[in-house]
Amino acid sequence: MDSIIAFLIDYGYMGMAISAFLAASILPFSSEAVMVGLLAAGLDMWALVAWGTVGNVLGSMFNYSIGRMGKMEWIEKYLHTKPEDLERAKRFMRGRGAWMGLFSCVPVIGDVITIALGLMRANITIFIVSVTISKLVRYIVLMVTAGALFSCSSPKPADNARIITVSIEPLRYFTEQIVGDTYEVVTMVPKGSSPETYEPTAKQMTKLTNSILYIKVGNLGFERTWMPRLEANAPHTTIVDASESIATKEDDDPHTWMSAKNALVIAHNIYNAVKLVNSKDSTIYKRRLDSLCNVIRATDQYVREQTEKAQCKSFVIYHPALTSFATDYGLEQIAVEEHGREPSAADLQRIISTAKQKGVKTMFIQKEFANRNVDIIADAIKATMVEINPLGYDWEKEMRHIAKATCLKEINN
Repeated sequence: MDSIIAFLIDYGYMGMAISAFLAASILPFSSEAVMVGLLAAGLDMWALVAWGTVGNVLGSMFNYSIGRMGKMEWIEKYLHTKPEDLERAKRFMRGRGAWMGLFSCVPVIGDVITIALGLMRANITIFIVSVTISKLVRYIVLMVTAGALFSCSSPKPADNARIITVSIEPLRYFTEQIVGDTYEVVTMVPKGSSPETYEPTAKQMTKLTNSILYIKVGNLGFERTWMPRLEANAPHTTIVDASESIATKEDDDPHTWMSAKNALVIAHNIYNAVKLVNSKDSTIYKRRLDSLCNVIRATDQYVREQTEKAQCKSFVIYHPALTSFATDYGLEQIAVEEHGREPSAADLQRIISTAKQKGVKTMFIQKEFANRNVDIIADAIKATMVEINPLGYDWEKEMRHIAKATCLKEINN
């Protein structure tokens, strides 16, 4: 049963509806456990009430339908209701009508009542209204009670908590280089997902409450949308802005880590945060920080050598993720997509014309984005398409890969 509950919690509001349906019909199941898990994960209280009510009402309507068909063997086999219990319920409700659905929220006898009302062919409209009122009141009472308990005792990470949560994989790279195996570092936005539109699962929200730190990039779309809820759900988790002191504006490219200069700042910000929560291992962290900084400087040197010998100082990219990279190394980024908007026909012609004038030979694409029109542009300017992954874990490898691609020569027809 625990595995079923965990599975349903992962599905958020839909999991709430499914659990409520099962609890009211087929399984001897408690939707309250799912509700509490989802509430702990930070999902909206009143949305959970709505989804739970809908699921529970649908479960009661399922019971009513089975009862109305009069299939006693189905009722006994699938709804786990004995004939003698139904007879007692029918005698009790005789003359009272479909409004007995108001008692459908009562544990144990509630399901029997809904089946018996089907057997008695009670008025379906009154049945639905009465059951909806009953289930709605039930979930409001449960949710208010649970909400009050959570507000009085929000979960706090243990003093020896060994989990750090980060927004994206590159931050996991920097963090793990510093903390080694002293902490488990988990990523909120999984591989292959867009950090602009990702929505965390209920399980992730719950795990966040056990994290001693949450390290964010600072200006990702996911962070702007979800950070208030993440902070409210894990009030005792320290939030760290890895891009603090890096000059950015709200509309700027948030991929700050695609710059060696910025990467050094990010590394020091992470080190300072970890040192505050675990001063005992600060000497180890400082040594590992120095090692990481050496890797960043060596990568910077390699990238600079590659980009300096590139014949063309411009490149085309579908999603503008290399603004910081281009700025650091004197390159020009020609973006196909701007602020999430697809280019018009006129925009495509302008991009092609500009790229031809500048002799662009490299076009970067990313699998997280649609990459529409890339074939048209690449064919028109005779450029090589190179897949990159700024969201990949291995920051050093990706920086070197991008630098090497800027030196590509014209492709053969």
